[in-house]
Amino acid sequence: MRISKRTIIEIILGLIILAIGWLIGNNWQILECKLDLSFNIVDVITLIVTITMGIYIAWILEKEVQDRRIEKDMYLSKIDVIDGILNDMEELFQSNNGSGIDYKQIVGIEHRVRTKRKSIFKHLLDNSCGKIKKELEKYDNQLKSDFKDLRSYLTMTDAGNSKTKSLVVTKNLAKYSEERTSDILTSINAIDNKLLEVKVLINKM
Repeated sequence: MRISKRTIIEIILGLIILAIGWLIGNNWQILECKLDLSFNIVDVITLIVTITMGIYIAWILEKEVQDRRIEKDMYLSKIDVIDGILNDMEELFQSNNGSGIDYKQIVGIEHRVRTKRKSIFKHLLDNSCGKIKKELEKYDNQLKSDFKDLRSYLTMTDAGNSKTKSLVVTKNLAKYSEERTSDILTSINAIDNKLLEVKVLINKM
C-alpha cells in the first residue's frame, strides 16, 4: 500500500509531539506546587535535534508535494488544451449543415492537436518511471493509432470512381458524407475518453 507524503509528514509531527511529551514527563514533575527544573543535557540536545530534523523533513516533503502538484497541474492543463481543440473540431462537424468545411482549417487543427499530443507525452514519459511510465507508454501508443485514424477520416479521399464519395474537396471546401462524419465524431470521442484516463493516471504520479 502506498503511503502519501502528507501521511508521512503527519507521522513525523506526531513522533515529535510524543518526544516532547516524553521529555516533559521525565524531567518536569509538578507535585505539591514543587517544580523540578533539572534537565539531562543529552535529552535537551536530543529534543532540539529531533524538532529541528522534524521541521526540516516536513518542510522538504511539503515542498516536494507542492512541486509535484504544480507539475501535475501543468500536464493536466496541456491535456485540457488538446481537449479544447478536439471539442472545437467536434462542434465544427456537428454544426455543419452540409455546406462544407474549410479544408485547410481542418488540416491545420488536426496537425496542431497531433503535435501537442506528441509534446505532452514526451514530457510525461521523460518524467515518469515504473508502473506509471508503462501505463503512459500504453496510452501513448493507443493515442498514436487513434490520431492516425482521425487523420485518415479527415483527409482520406475515396479511390477510383466511386459513386458515393466519403470526402469531396472543391476549392478548399470539404464535404463529408454522413458515414465519414460519424466516423470522425466517434474517433474524437474515443480520443477524449483515453485523455480522461490519462488525466486520472497523471494524478497518481
